[in-house]
Amino acid sequence: MEKDLHASPIPYLTIEYLLDLYRDYASPQHKVKGLTDNGEIIHIKQGLYLLGKDYQRNYSREVLSGMIYGPSAISFEYALAHHGLIPERVETITCLCFKRDKIFKTPVGAFTYKYISKKLYPPGLNYHQTELGNYFMASPEKAICDIVYFQKNKSLKEAKAYLLEELRIYENEIQNLDSTRLLELTRWYKRESVQVTVDAIIEIKKAT
Repeated sequence: MEKDLHASPIPYLTIEYLLDLYRDYASPQHKVKGLTDNGEIIHIKQGLYLLGKDYQRNYSREVLSGMIYGPSAISFEYALAHHGLIPERVETITCLCFKRDKIFKTPVGAFTYKYISKKLYPPGLNYHQTELGNYFMASPEKAICDIVYFQKNKSLKEAKAYLLEELRIYENEIQNLDSTRLLELTRWYKRESVQVTVDAIIEIKKAT
C-alpha cells in the first residue's frame, strides 16, 4: 500500500489533495492514475476519490452525496427509509439541489439529484453531524412533501392510495408525523399535490 495515503485524515480525497500529496513525483497525475488502476483509491467522479478497501477506512454514502454534487440534501424515498417510514431498503440516494437534475453511477452506488427552487430547498432540512462527516437530510415531513411535489395527486383518495399503497408508508408512522410541520410546509410549497397529501395524512391520523 502507498504509505503516504495513510496521512489522509478522512477517506474522501480530492484531486487537489492527491496532486499536492504527490507533488514531488515527475507526474503527479500519472501517480494518481496508477493508484486508481491498482485499486488503492476509488474514482467516484471527476476530482473526487475514496481510499481503497485495503486501507479499511469507513466512509458514509450520505456524506459522499453532498460532495458529489452540491449544495444538496438527502430526501425522497431514501430519507423515508432512513427515518423508518417505509419497509423497503432504498439503495439509490436521491437528493434535492438547486442546480440542474443529475445522475451519478459510481462504484459505491447511484446518486440522483433533483432540482427544486432555492426557496423550497431549506424548509424542513436537518443537519446531521457524524464521525464520518456531515450532511443535510430532509425530515420525514419534508421528504413526503418533496416526493409528492413531483406527483399529480388531486384528490384525497389518490393521495391516500399513494401514501399507503405506492410508498407503503406504515400507518403507525403516519401517526408520528408532525401535523404542524406539514401545514407549515404546504404554505411554502403551494402546490395542490402537496396540500391534498397533507390533508390525507391529517385525515388518516384522525381515523386511526
